[in-house]
Amino acid sequence: MTIATREQEILRIQNASFQSELNQELEKKLQEKVIRVVQTVLEAALIEEVKMHIKELGNQSPRRSSYFRRSLNTRFGRIEALAVPKLRRGNKERKWRILTRYQRCRDYLLDTASYLYVMGLSIRDLQEALYLLLGHVLSRSSVN
Repeated sequence: MTIATREQEILRIQNASFQSELNQELEKKLQEKVIRVVQTVLEAALIEEVKMHIKELGNQSPRRSSYFRRSLNTRFGRIEALAVPKLRRGNKERKWRILTRYQRCRDYLLDTASYLYVMGLSIRDLQEALYLLLGHVLSRSSVN
């Protein structure tokens, strides 16, 4: 079964529910605002982390370069373009505290997926459960 057909099944079940379109629109707007707030807070925390790192280095401190964009899955939804600050040199050696180097998902989401798998959900069932949390369907290999 493809991702598109899995998503169509999930949407068909959701549309058959008793919720009105007004509630769905309200929920969608609330989720967008929550994701924007989470993105703002995470970006501010990452900037502060880089500032503290520069202070710790003292005289040999590298200069800030700019940002790179990263998508990140959170319990509130997917942040498409999180601005992660970077330094001109020393990014690879630097120990990140808030996000690790290749982290694309917050710990809560990974823990939830692990719990559901241990409780007996199949990979396809996990796809549906994660769709409700993330708002989009992950491939089976991503879930695995």
